[in-house]
Amino acid sequence: MAKAALIKQSGMHPLSLLDRLTRDFVQEDFILYQEYRNLDLLLSRIHALSRRADGEKRPVFVLFAGGDCSFINTLKEKSSLLQTISPNEKDKTLAVFKQEVLEGILGLDPREQGENVTYTEDLASALKAVDEAQYSFVFILNE
Repeated sequence: MAKAALIKQSGMHPLSLLDRLTRDFVQEDFILYQEYRNLDLLLSRIHALSRRADGEKRPVFVLFAGGDCSFINTLKEKSSLLQTISPNEKDKTLAVFKQEVLEGILGLDPREQGENVTYTEDLASALKAVDEAQYSFVFILNE
């Protein structure tokens, strides 16, 4: 299962955001077909990337800023980010996303997150909303 985090507005260009993530994340691009017909392949890819040998899930999320190119971000094995997350945290991807992207890179405190971030499970509608410029970009989070 995955969910989308739509970002209303950001002063940061998506490529600058990706650049800031390179220290802790392996990145790969994924081309989305017209009308997101291969969204299921993207979800399969992020699910596969999230599997670890020890049975735990590795945080993986996708950045989409419109057009046809999305960027898969997979937490590096040697990243120290997981050490800052409680071992009891059920959704490590969401915790890393909030800590590293929303707070760390975009500088959104919890109040600002409530005003600028909308979560949905309707991924195709979220992608379309970004393509129609209703939102700056969307992150698809692997749960």
